[in-house]
Amino acid sequence: MPPVFDDAEPNAAVLGSIYAAAFTPPPWHETPDRVDAFVGRLPSQAGSPGFRCLTARVDGEPAGFTCGFTTPDPWPSDRLYRPIADALGGDTSVLGTRFEVHELAVAPRFTGRGLGEALVRRIVADAGPSWLVTSPAAASAVRLYERLGWSRLCEFDVPRESFRAFRVYLSPEDFAA
Repeated sequence: MPPVFDDAEPNAAVLGSIYAAAFTPPPWHETPDRVDAFVGRLPSQAGSPGFRCLTARVDGEPAGFTCGFTTPDPWPSDRLYRPIADALGGDTSVLGTRFEVHELAVAPRFTGRGLGEALVRRIVADAGPSWLVTSPAAASAVRLYERLGWSRLCEFDVPRESFRAFRVYLSPEDFAA
């Protein structure tokens, strides 16, 4: 049975479960506290301008999701925003006009079925030009974005994070479902 995609109001428990399944194994190694922090951020993110969230289900079971929002203006200084601005020499204008794909997660038992590609294509088709951050250590994510024509904008290090290196990608201007 093909996957079903749903853009209903995000269910924090469902998204938290997928997030934990996707991001606690290598290479991410997210801790239970960081999974809880993700779930805790969902209500404020859901209230962000342009917020979108899509969930993929396979045989009725939650298998993956993506969510994002219009890049905040003014540019935030929390989480990875400050190091991104620093890597861009303070000029974040190229990102300020784009949709931020904030999370893309597929539970490991559902990988290899094209769900990640389908989710990112669907959310960006609705949102327009977009950007995202990943780690070069997340080889499958990097392969997906580069295969889909996303371009590297910059790289930066954040010593306090579980990964030190991060990479910002821009979607192709004509990226569509």
